[in-house]
Amino acid sequence: MASHTLVAAFIFLALVSLVLASDPSPVQDFCVGIDDPNRAVFVNGRFCKDPANATADDFYLSGLHLAGNTSNLQGSVVTPANVVQIPGLNTLGISMVRIDFRPFGLNPPHTHPRATEILVVLEGTLFVGFVTSSSGNRLITKTLNQGDVFVFPEGLIHFQKNTGRTRAVALAGMSSQNSGVIMIPSTIFGSNPAIPDDILSQAFQADKRVLNILRAPYRPRIGEVTDSEEQL
Repeated sequence: MASHTLVAAFIFLALVSLVLASDPSPVQDFCVGIDDPNRAVFVNGRFCKDPANATADDFYLSGLHLAGNTSNLQGSVVTPANVVQIPGLNTLGISMVRIDFRPFGLNPPHTHPRATEILVVLEGTLFVGFVTSSSGNRLITKTLNQGDVFVFPEGLIHFQKNTGRTRAVALAGMSSQNSGVIMIPSTIFGSNPAIPDDILSQAFQADKRVLNILRAPYRPRIGEVTDSEEQL
């Protein structure tokens, strides 16, 4: 009898671990996120709007048909449709983005710490890939054409590059209301303050001259307003 109880306890603990390892499902129709500390209910980092006061605009976003401005260093731009733009997505666990590429533009290697991404090409040709975290950091790549779909598993480093001489456009769905994004190049070489040279030199086996070259694109230009200055 005692052994049966012990087995049941282990099964219970395993089930509890599985439950705690995933986002909780909402126990109400929706929780429209608002910035109101006077509200009593606080879910997923946002306060819930009174459901009786919810409107269609809480679940709506216009303008995703418009092309983004790709005149930047990488030649790509991501237009989000997440809980910031659509408050009604709060607790629902999904979002999406539009990605525009100029000819040969690149969406640099990055990760989404909170979401798996599924991407469909609307226009153009993309070379995409991700790197596994096991089995020898294996690179998995594919060339995608209009209508093709590809999946990037949660948390893995991945990229998309337009290999054509015309623009490319893609839509991507995320398994999170706010997937987060960590751009590998700008995060490492454009951090503020900078990661110490000795750390990067040892990590990348590169001298200071090489590090300065890698940091150069991410240094604020004269007259440019930094993110920290915008928040003041």
